[in-house]
Amino acid sequence: MEVMCELMKLKPEYIQEYIDMHDEPWPGLVEAIKNSGFLEEYIYMFGNLVIVVMKCQDFEKSKKWLARHEIFQKWTKRVLSMLEEDKDTFPINGKLADLKPIWNLADY
Repeated sequence: MEVMCELMKLKPEYIQEYIDMHDEPWPGLVEAIKNSGFLEEYIYMFGNLVIVVMKCQDFEKSKKWLARHEIFQKWTKRVLSMLEEDKDTFPINGKLADLKPIWNLADY
């Protein structure tokens, strides 16, 4: 089982809209996520920092499967437009940071 975590930073003016979008996900989106192989997904917020935790058997395979679906493409395009780049927090190219796991209690 893989557990992945992504970080992203919302533009402050989009915080409530982002929350509202998750209160009522678009039709077909949840089904597509489940069909892609993601078994669990949790989203946490701290101010405008969004923390997404996902569990699946094969993250790359599930991500590629999901990326081919129109509803997820539209959702992602909308969400990406709500994010800000922050090179101090995320010294990467882009607006999402995939965190590298280094420890898991279940391994002990």
